[in-house]
Amino acid sequence: MSSYEQTAALLKGLMSNLMSTDNNVRSQAETALNSEWRDVQPQTLLGSLAFLVHRDNEATARAFAAVLLRRIAFQDVKAGDNKEDERTVWSLVPNGVHQAVKNELLGALKDETDRGTRHKLCDTISEITNNEGENEWADLLPALYACAQDGNASLRESAYRVFSSCPYLLSGQSPDSVNSAFGGAFQDGDATVRLAALQASVQYILAATDKQRPALAPMMPQMLGVLEPLQRDGDEDGLTEALSALIEAAEETPKLFRAVLDSLVTFATTIGKNDALEATTRQTAMELLVTLAESAPGMCRKNAQFCQQIVPVCLQMMSSIEDDEEWYTVETLDDSDNDENHVFGEQTLDRLANALGGKQLLPVAFNYIPQMLASSEWNQRHAGLMAVSSIGEGCLKIMRNELGKIVHMVVPFFTDSHPRVRYAVCNCIGQMATDFAPKLQEEHHAAVLSALIPVMDQTSVPRVQTHAAAAMVNFAEEATKQVLEPYLDTLFERLLAMLNGSKRYVQEQAITTIATIADNAQAKFNKYYSTIMPMLLNVLAQATDHDHRLLRGKAMECATFIALAVGKDVFAPDIPRVIELLTLTQQSVTEADDPQASYLQASWARLCKLMGAEFAPILPVVMPPLLTAAKQQPDFAVLEADEDAETGYSAEDGWEFANIGGQQIGIRTTLLEEKCEAVELIGTYARDLGTGFVPYAAETLETLVPLFKFYFHEGVRVAAAAAVPYVLTSVKLAGDDAALRQVWSHICDCYTAVLATEEDDTFTLQLFNSFAESLSAVGANSMTPSQLESLASACIAQMTKYYKRMKDREAARAAEELDEDDEEQLAEEEMLESLAVDEVAKALHAVFKTHGTLFAPAFHGVVPVAVKYLHERDPAARQWAICVFDDLVEFTGPASSQYAGDFLEPVTQALRDQSAPDLRQAAAYGVGVMAQFGGDAYADFVVSAALPALLEIISRPDAREEDNVYATDNAVSAIAKILRFYGSKLSDARALLQTWFGALPVTHDEDEVPSVYEYLVQVVAEQPDALVPNGDAQMLRHLVKVVVSALAAFDFVPALAQALIALMQNSMQALDASAKAELWAEISPEQQQALQAKGLF
Repeated sequence: MSSYEQTAALLKGLMSNLMSTDNNVRSQAETALNSEWRDVQPQTLLGSLAFLVHRDNEATARAFAAVLLRRIAFQDVKAGDNKEDERTVWSLVPNGVHQAVKNELLGALKDETDRGTRHKLCDTISEITNNEGENEWADLLPALYACAQDGNASLRESAYRVFSSCPYLLSGQSPDSVNSAFGGAFQDGDATVRLAALQASVQYILAATDKQRPALAPMMPQMLGVLEPLQRDGDEDGLTEALSALIEAAEETPKLFRAVLDSLVTFATTIGKNDALEATTRQTAMELLVTLAESAPGMCRKNAQFCQQIVPVCLQMMSSIEDDEEWYTVETLDDSDNDENHVFGEQTLDRLANALGGKQLLPVAFNYIPQMLASSEWNQRHAGLMAVSSIGEGCLKIMRNELGKIVHMVVPFFTDSHPRVRYAVCNCIGQMATDFAPKLQEEHHAAVLSALIPVMDQTSVPRVQTHAAAAMVNFAEEATKQVLEPYLDTLFERLLAMLNGSKRYVQEQAITTIATIADNAQAKFNKYYSTIMPMLLNVLAQATDHDHRLLRGKAMECATFIALAVGKDVFAPDIPRVIELLTLTQQSVTEADDPQASYLQASWARLCKLMGAEFAPILPVVMPPLLTAAKQQPDFAVLEADEDAETGYSAEDGWEFANIGGQQIGIRTTLLEEKCEAVELIGTYARDLGTGFVPYAAETLETLVPLFKFYFHEGVRVAAAAAVPYVLTSVKLAGDDAALRQVWSHICDCYTAVLATEEDDTFTLQLFNSFAESLSAVGANSMTPSQLESLASACIAQMTKYYKRMKDREAARAAEELDEDDEEQLAEEEMLESLAVDEVAKALHAVFKTHGTLFAPAFHGVVPVAVKYLHERDPAARQWAICVFDDLVEFTGPASSQYAGDFLEPVTQALRDQSAPDLRQAAAYGVGVMAQFGGDAYADFVVSAALPALLEIISRPDAREEDNVYATDNAVSAIAKILRFYGSKLSDARALLQTWFGALPVTHDEDEVPSVYEYLVQVVAEQPDALVPNGDAQMLRHLVKVVVSALAAFDFVPALAQALIALMQNSMQALDASAKAELWAEISPEQQQALQAKGLF
C-alpha cells in the first residue's frame, strides 16, 4: 500500500482546505477533489484515503479521511456518454483497489487509538459492507470475531458497532450462539462495550424474521441488565442511548418484552420520577414505556402495575411546571416549551389513554386528579386540569357517561385565583368540546359558555383571554346554530373588544374565533357583517408591515369564511375590494416562510366556492404559485452521526432527522405539507370550476400524475390521485373529447403501472377509486387491449396479495398463535384491506361499464382469482367475487355464460346464507342482472334455483330489519326483473306477481328503486286487474301506501314521478271518503310532510 504514500500526502493538503472555515477556499477544494481526483483517478483517490485512514499520524486527518472515503466511494458518477448511465465510484475501480482499501481499513481497525476516529472508521467499514453485500468481504467477519474477543475494549466496542450497522453478518449463526455471544458482551467490564452490544442486539432482533425472533427472547433480561450499571454510574448519556435503542425494539418487537415487563416498568418509572436526572433521560425512559403501550396495548393492559406506576409519574412531570414572568409578557406565542417535562407528561398521558383506553387508565388517573384539583398549589391544579383534557379522547367511552359530573368539576376553575389555572381550564374545556362533541355542546352549553365567555374579558392576562377565545373555536366547530345563536351578541361584543386589543396575538385569535363563529352562524351572521367586514378589510389594507403578516393571513381567512356564511348576495359589494387586496398580498409574498402564503391559497379557494364560474378570470393569479408549490421537490440533508443537526437544520424550519446506517438523514417536512396543500387546492379548483379550469388542465395533469410515485409524503400521493378525475372531468365538460383521450392514454398507463406494485393499502384503495372515476369521466372504449390487460394484471396482483394475507391470518388463528394485540392489528388490517378490495371491484365495474365485451379477453385472467374468493368461508371474500361476476353478466350479457359454471352454485349458496346480509344482497342483485341482461342462457338457473331462494329472502320474519333490508330490496327488485324478462317461463306468473306486490315497498336501496317502480307503473297500465283484482279496497290501500312511501323517500325523474302521482291519485279516487280518511291516517306524519314539502299533496 506504500504506492499511495506520495498521493496521500498531496491529498492531505487538499483535505486541509476542505476543512477550511473560508467558504471560497472550501468550495475550490471541493471542485478540485471532484475534477482532479474523483473523476480522473478514482482508484488513486480511494487508495490514498484508505492509506490516510490507517497510517496518518494525526487523528483529525484519519477521521476526515474515513468520512471522505465513505462519502466518495458510493457517490453516483457518469460512467459513459449515456446521460442515464451512472455508477458509483466504488464500482468503477478495479477489485485490486477494493482489496487494498479493505486491508488498510482492517489494519486501521486493529491499530486505531482515538475513539472518535474509530467510530468513523466503523461507519466506513459498515458502509462498504452494506453496499457490497455480506459475502463480498470474506476477511471481515473473522476480523470482527477477533475484535469481539480481544482484550482491548475499544476493539470489542468496534466489533459491535459494525454488527449494529450490519446485523445480517450474524444471520448465519444459530440463535443460541448469538445469544451466548451477546450475553458475554452484556456483562463486559467496559460500559462502552456493553452499550454497543445492546445496540447491536437490537438491530439483530429487528433484522430477524418473525419466526426467528421468539428464540431471541432469552436475551432480553441480559439486555435490560445493561441499563442498571449505567444508572448507577451516573452515565446519563449512555443510559439515554441504551433506552433509545430499546425503543426501536419496542416499536417492532414489543412481545419480546413480555417476560421482562415488570422489571422494565419499575426501572423506567424510577428514572422518570427522578428529578435529579436530566429531562432527556427521564423522558426517554418514559418514552420506552409508552412505545410499548402503543405497540402492544393488550400486553400492557394485562400487566397490573403498568398504569399504576406510569400514570403517577406523568402527573408528577405535569406538576413540574414553573411560573415565570416571561409567560405573561411575551409578545408572540410559540411552542418553545415543547421539550419541557410538564408538556412531555401531558403528551405521554394522552398517548397512554389512547393506547390503553379508559378501563385501565381512568381509575388510576382519578385516584389523583380530584386531590390535585383541591390542592392549594397552583401547579397541582393546573396539572389536574391538563390531565382531564389529556385523557378525554382515549377514555371517551367511560367519561362520556360521566360528562355532567366532569363539567361540574372543572367549570369552577374559570374563576381560579391563578391565571395559569384559568388558562388550563380553557385548554381543558376546549379539548373536551372536541372529544365529547356534540354531547357537551347540546347538554352543557349553558354551564360551559356562561363561565367561558366572561374569561374573554380578562384583558389583564391576555394569554388567558386568548386561550378562552381559542376554546370557543373548538366549542363552535361542533355546536349547532341553535345552540350558539343565543350567545352571538355577547360573543361578538367580546371579540370586537379583543380585535381592538393591544397585543397582536389577541387580535389574531379574535379574528380566528370570529371566522369560526361566522361559519357556524351562516345567515345569522348578517347582522354583524357591516361591523366586522370593514375592520377586516382595513387590516388587509393597512397592516402591511412584516410583523403583521400572520394577522393579515388570519384576516383574509376570516373575511372569506364570513363571505361563505352570509352568501354571495351580501358579500357581492365587497368582492372586488377583497380580490384586489388578496392580489396585492400575493404579489408581496416573496419569502419562503411567509405565513400569508397558506392563508392566501385557502382564501382563494373559499372565494372560488362562493363565486363559482365567475372565479375563472382570477385563476391566472391563483394557479402559478399553486403549481410552483405542487412541483417543488423535498429538501434533504445527510449528516454524520455526531454532527449537530439543529445548527443548520432547525426543527422550527421544519427539519426532521432519523438515524439510518450511522448517519442522520433529514427531510424538511414543511415543504411537503405546503406541496400537499397545493395539490389539494388544485383539485378543489378543478372540481368547483369545471370548464373554467381547462386552460390549466394540461400543466396540472403533467404535475399531478408523477406524484402517484411521490413516496416521501402519503398525503401528496392521495391528494394527487383525488384531483386527477376532477381535472379530466373539466376537459370532458368542455367537450374536447380528442384532447381528453390524448392525455388519458399516458395517465392510464401510469395508473396501471403503480397499481400493479403498490404496497400501501391506503393509497391502493385511493388510486383504484381515482382510476374508476377518471375512466368514468373519459368514457367508453378509451383503453387499448394492452391497457385492459395491464389493468387486469394489476387487479390480479393486488387480489392475490390480499388472498395470501387472508390465508396467513386464517393459519395463524388456527394455530392459536395470536394474542389480543395481534387480533387488534389483524382487525385493522382486515378493515383496510376490505376497503381496498371494494375499490378493486369498483375499478373492474368501471372498466366493464365503459368497455363491455372488449374487456372479456383481459378479464379471463381475473377469473381464477375470483373463483378462489368465491369458495372462501369469509363472506366478504365471496361477496367481492359475486360483485365482480355480477358486473360480468351486466355488461357482457349472454357472452358471460361461458363462466356460469364457476359462479352459479356459489350464488345459490349465497342467497341462502343466513349470517351475511351483504352477501345475500350481492347475490340477489346478481340474479336480477342475469334476468335483465343474461338472456336464455341463465333462464333455467334463475327460475328453478334462484327464484325459490329469493322468495325465502322476502318472506323472512326479519326481512325489513336494518341488517336485512338491503338484501330484501334487491330480492324484490330481482323478482320484478324475473317477471319482466322471464315471465313466459314461469309456471304461475300471476301468483308470483301478487307475492312481489305484497313485498313492496322498496325503501332503502336507491339504485334499485327506479326499476322497481317503473315496473309497478307498467304492470298497472298493462294488467290493471293483476294487482288490484275487482277493485279490492285492501289492495288499493296497499298500492297507495307503496307509492306514497316511494314519493316521500326518493326523488324520481319527472316522467316517473308524474306516473306515480297519477297512479296514487287514480287509486285514491277509487276509494270512498271514509276509506280515504282511514288511509291517510295510516300514512306517517313524516311521509305527509315530505309529500307536502315536494308539492305533491
